Amino acid sequence: MVSEHPDTGFRAAMNIDHSRISDIIRQAAHEQVLPLWQNLQQDQIEEKQRGDYVTVADKASEAFLTPALETVLPGSLVIGEEAAHDDPTLMQRLTSEQPVWVIDPVDGTANFAAGETPFAVMVCIVQQGQTLAGWIYDPVEETLLQAERGAGAFLDDERLSFAEPSGVAGDIHGALSTKYLPEEMRPYAMRGAGHLGNTRASGCAAYDYRAMARGDYSFSFYYRTMIWDHAPGALVVEEMGGVVARYDESPYQPASDATGLICASDPDTWQTVRRLLVER
Repeated sequence: MVSEHPDTGFRAAMNIDHSRISDIIRQAAHEQVLPLWQNLQQDQIEEKQRGDYVTVADKASEAFLTPALETVLPGSLVIGEEAAHDDPTLMQRLTSEQPVWVIDPVDGTANFAAGETPFAVMVCIVQQGQTLAGWIYDPVEETLLQAERGAGAFLDDERLSFAEPSGVAGDIHGALSTKYLPEEMRPYAMRGAGHLGNTRASGCAAYDYRAMARGDYSFSFYYRTMIWDHAPGALVVEEMGGVVARYDESPYQPASDATGLICASDPDTWQTVRRLLVER
């Protein structure tokens, strides 16, 4: 079944109500998240582990999204980042034959907790090891990035594709996150980054994927790859015609607990980034 998204012209290849899902995500962001931005009290911020934060906004957003999304696809399951932190056995739902909603209620929580940007709400649907659709919403800039497998990727009402690369390493700009990179890998990556163009660690994967969608970045590089952080954006890159793979060139599988991920606008850029940042 092919249906057309009534607001943006997004042509969905499957029976997914993009308009309804987008409305739910916007509502969560504007009612549960944005009112608390720059208004958090210290006792509303917790540190799950060193450098990994959760706020009352994360919890409220996830509590709103979980039942709302379940009603969109009857029989579907849900994995929220905060629920999975409290009960890791929820990750076993990814092996189900049923579609599974994966929720990042606030991506970029450290930025959000500090009263800064970027941050966003991210949602995707995963089934039998594949990401079927994903949404990334920034409530400050009010931008919606969405993709569906086989139907393309859109930023608001604009269909996305990558521009032709220049082929020059110094023109390759992107997201370079070394926060979780093993100590033995970090020196090589930092030296290699000196041969690339501008790189940034935003603390928000949603921002990085939107920067790729806008053409500001042509790659993103991560070590830790939690499904809620990367499945929506990786699908966007794939639907734009880009390359998404692990450091060893194996395919990215969202339900895998493997580490290392490079997303790039084209195969040559992917290989250049890998050569410069991953020691072999």
